[in-house]
Parts: sequence; C-alpha cells; structure tokens
Amino acid sequence: MLEPQNDLSSPAPQSLSFEEAFTRLGAMVETLESGGLPLAQATELYEQGMGLVKRCSQLLDETELKIAEIKEGSLSPDSGNARPDSPNWEDMEMPEDVWEPDTE
Repeated sequence: MLEPQNDLSSPAPQSLSFEEAFTRLGAMVETLESGGLPLAQATELYEQGMGLVKRCSQLLDETELKIAEIKEGSLSPDSGNARPDSPNWEDMEMPEDVWEPDTE
C-alpha cells in the first residue's frame, strides 16, 4: 500500500517528468480506491495526488504549446522552416469536377 510521501527523500512534483508523475498518480489512485486508509492519511494522499495532477497538466500544456509552435514554424512559408515538399495551397489548382458552393 502506498504511504503518503512527506519525507525529504520524495522528489517534489515539479521535479518529476510526466511519466514519473503519472505513474505515481496511478499508484495513489489505486491505493485510495482500495480503501482502508484512515481519513487523515487518505486526505494527505489525495492532496499529493492533486499536486501530481497539476504537474501532469502543466507538462501537457507545455508540450501542446511546443507542438503548436513547431506546426506554425513548419507550415509558415516565411518562417524559413517550411519543408521543401510542403504543398503551397495557394498555387494548387482545384480539379474541374469538384463541387463548389453557391455564391448567391
């Protein structure tokens, strides 16, 4: 059973990688779901788990931002990072048999 981690040997959530935080969070959830903990211990474990949730969310947000920046850089023709094999959609011709909406 997972014990609340309040000793100095436990790394702070902010120092954990996503995988480490997620694994610890999973173990905490299993411990809490199994029951049998005194209320004070369950509360402390829950509080630690929320710190791990915050860390995981922070890391996911940072990764999402980085991916968006990479996409913008690789799709923007003036960024200097555009791939040579990327299609320039403005120069492409529309096939004759494609439906076009009414412009009325």
